[in-house]
Amino acid sequence: MAATLLICYEGSERAGHAIAVCGELFPGAKAHVLNVWEPMERIVARYAALGPYVGDSIGQADSEISEEADAVAAAGVALATEAGLDGIPHTVAVGTSVWEAVIALADELEVDVIVTGTRSLHGVREALSNTLSHALLQRSRRAVLAVPMPAED
Repeated sequence: MAATLLICYEGSERAGHAIAVCGELFPGAKAHVLNVWEPMERIVARYAALGPYVGDSIGQADSEISEEADAVAAAGVALATEAGLDGIPHTVAVGTSVWEAVIALADELEVDVIVTGTRSLHGVREALSNTLSHALLQRSRRAVLAVPMPAED
């Protein structure tokens, strides 16, 4: 039986590489490709100076951000399909933190493995930077595959 994956994808080269590695490790797997987006209200709350510039257009901005998230997830599904995976797009608006959104969807979908790229940080630097891969490794009850970029020649 093929594994069921939840692949975190935000459009970066690292995330694309993680999808390619999944194709090699889990050929034919069902791959839920997730893009987590942040609502404008949260961004404005964090950077209060933006408030006057955004005004009443928060709903329109969220709609545009959501559409972009859909496009990013679809691009990840295209990469997953190229890698031999059965890709399914998902987007989630972050409520509290990205890692919590990822774990909540992983639990809802009952995936076998959560997959994320890495920022290639190690030790204290990774812990201080609060990377998604570090948070998932520390908090998930599911297996987490953190895929580093290949070493440069």
